[in-house]
Amino acid sequence: MAPSKQKNIRQRAVSDGGMPLHKVSIPGMKKEMSDVSYLSDDMVITTLDAQNNRTSTYPVTLDGFAAIIMMRGEATVSIDMQTYVVRPNMIVLFSPDSIIRTVKSSANAAAYFLAFSKSFVNELQVDLSTSLPIYMRFGKDPILEVTEQDVAEIRQLFRFIKTMLQSDKERFRHEIIRTLFTTVFYIITEINQREQKVERKQGRCEILFEEFMGLLEQYSKQERNVSFYAAKLGITPKYLSSIVKEVSGKTAARWIDESVILEAKTLLKYSGLSIQEIAYRLNFSTQSFFGKYFKQHTGTSPSRYKRRG
Repeated sequence: MAPSKQKNIRQRAVSDGGMPLHKVSIPGMKKEMSDVSYLSDDMVITTLDAQNNRTSTYPVTLDGFAAIIMMRGEATVSIDMQTYVVRPNMIVLFSPDSIIRTVKSSANAAAYFLAFSKSFVNELQVDLSTSLPIYMRFGKDPILEVTEQDVAEIRQLFRFIKTMLQSDKERFRHEIIRTLFTTVFYIITEINQREQKVERKQGRCEILFEEFMGLLEQYSKQERNVSFYAAKLGITPKYLSSIVKEVSGKTAARWIDESVILEAKTLLKYSGLSIQEIAYRLNFSTQSFFGKYFKQHTGTSPSRYKRRG
C-alpha cells in the first residue's frame, strides 16, 4: 500500500469515533503481554483470546510484520478500514503500519500470535522470487484460508519455536529459530500458491513490478543501477521508480539494495569466500567500496558480520 494512502487511513482511524491510534512495538509487547516468549527485540509469540486482545480496546499499528492463526471462535477484524470475519483454519497477515482493530469477537475466540521485526525478515535466507508472493499479500489480501492439516503443521512449528525461545540452547538459538521460522514461511508460501492456482487479473503496474523482480533476481549480483532495469523493461527510470513504489511501498533502489545485501549476507555466512572475493563477485570495484556499502545498509562491517556468523 502506498504511504500516502496509509497516512489517510491512519488519519481516518484516529478521527472515526475519536479513538487514538496506538503504536505497538515488539519490545512493548514483551513487557505488556502475558505468557509471551521472545527473541531479543526481533520476535514475540503468544496466544490471544477475548480477554487479552488490546486491539479490541483501541486501534493499533505494529512496527513490524505479524500473523495470527485462528484456533477457535470467531472475530470481526478491521485492517486498514476493511472488515474481515476470521474463523478457525484462517491465517491473517499484517504488514508494518497496518491499522488493526478487533470490532467484535466471540467469548471463546483464541488465536496464536506471532510478530517479527523487519530486520529479522531480512536475515532469513529466502530468495526474492519465493518471498515476493507473500510480501505482496501482506496488506493487500490478508486472509489466507488453510486446511486442518495446515493448521496442525503450523501449530507444531509454533510450539517448537516457543520451546526454543525458552530453551537454554543459547549459542545457536537465533539460528535454530530462524530455520524454524523459514520453515513456517515456506509452508505459508506453498499454501498461498495453492490458493492462487486460479489466475488473478493483474494491471500493467503489477506486471511490470513482477518483471522488475524477475530481472532483479537475475542481475542484482552485477547491477545496482535503476536505469539498467528500466532499460531492460523499455521504460524510464523515473516511471520504474514510480510504479515500484506504488505497488510495493518501497522504491526500486531500495529493492536493489536489499537484494544485494541479502546475497552479501549469504556469501559472508556460508560461502567460505574472503571479503575481497565476495566484493568481486558482487561487482564492487574495491573491497573498501563494498565495505562502506555493506555498513551503510546494515550498520556493521562485512568482517564483523562474517565473524558473528
